[in-house]
Order: sequence, then structure tokens, then C-alpha cells
Amino acid sequence: MTQAEPIRTKRVRLTGEQRERQLLDVAETLFTQRGYEAVSIEDIARAAGVSRPIVYHHYGSREGVFLACVARARSQFERALLDRVSAAGDDLAGVFHAGGEAYFDLIEDDPQRFVLLFTASSSLHAGLSEQLATLRTDTIRTIATVIRQKNPSIKSEVALAIAYSASGIGEQLGRWWLDKPSMPKRRLLSYYTGALDGAAKGILAVASGHT
Repeated sequence: MTQAEPIRTKRVRLTGEQRERQLLDVAETLFTQRGYEAVSIEDIARAAGVSRPIVYHHYGSREGVFLACVARARSQFERALLDRVSAAGDDLAGVFHAGGEAYFDLIEDDPQRFVLLFTASSSLHAGLSEQLATLRTDTIRTIATVIRQKNPSIKSEVALAIAYSASGIGEQLGRWWLDKPSMPKRRLLSYYTGALDGAAKGILAVASGHT
């Protein structure tokens, strides 16, 4: 009786796009589990089953991988936000409620991804911190654009003021929820919409006094 030959698994060659997606999937998991400081290019390469030069080829550095992870997560969040808001009414209250639902659903479904989106660390060098701040500002500008699409009479500066308020209120309530996960999402959403509605009315009142 001849001995059976060992089964060899055929390695599948990924396209460049597939490899980039795989590297981001692996890196995001590592970053959210360990934190930015505790993850190296070697860790990412080992977890992805590739060599370090491949990671460097696609993203240039650990900072590049991290920035790409955050950019992808923000892009996906913005698409979810736009989908929800587009189905809402034109009144600001409906926009705030729909946007808040999308936001807190993100935290509920994947709290570690929320931490990734709003990461803050003293170990991040100035260049990376600035790029992360730019991504955050881009999200705020997206919110402002949605507000103006629903309410064309609102001026750009006023829409931005409301959008910055939405971002700040949402981030702080989100962090609070992580510390107090027993709080019902419905209650948190009511806090968010109530606070943002009040802020928006105040901003609109101030703006009307400047015209």
C-alpha cells in the first residue's frame, strides 16, 4: 500500500486591489485590538501572511496603513450616513434624527471602529495628526453639505457651525456610551437630537441677527 501524498494548499494570488483590502482588514483588526502604538509593520505583515516589503509597497509606512484604515472607515460611515439622511424629511429635526441613528448604530455594531475613527494619542506625530484632523473635517463638511441640500436657505457658514456642533456632541456622547454601555440607545439618541436641535436653533438665531 503506497503512502498518500500530503495535500498541498494552492496559494491564491491576489490582485493589487484585493491585497490592499486584505492588508487594511488585517491592520484595522490589529489597531482596534492593540492600539496604534502596539502595532508594527512586522505585525501587519505576519498577520496577513506577506513580507514587510509588500506592506511598504502598498502603504509606505505604519502611519500610511493607519491613515488608510481611518479613511476607509470614515468613507463607509459617511455612505451609511448619507443613505439614512437621504430618506429623511427636509426638516432639520428629521436630518438630526436620521444622522444620529446612523452614528449610534456604528458605535453599537462596532465600538472599536468608533475608537479608531476618533483616536487621539500623544505618540502620533504632527503630520499624521494633521492628516487625521483633515479626514475629520472632511466628514464635518459632508454633514454641512447634507444640511444645505435639505435646507438650501441655510448659508454655508451656518451649516458648518451646525455640522461642527453635530460632530462634537456626537463624539462626546459616543465616548460616554462606551463608558456606560447599559444606557439604551434610544435614550442616547434623544439626548443627541435634543442637544443638537437646541444648538442649531441658537446658531440660526445668531445668524439671523447678523444679516
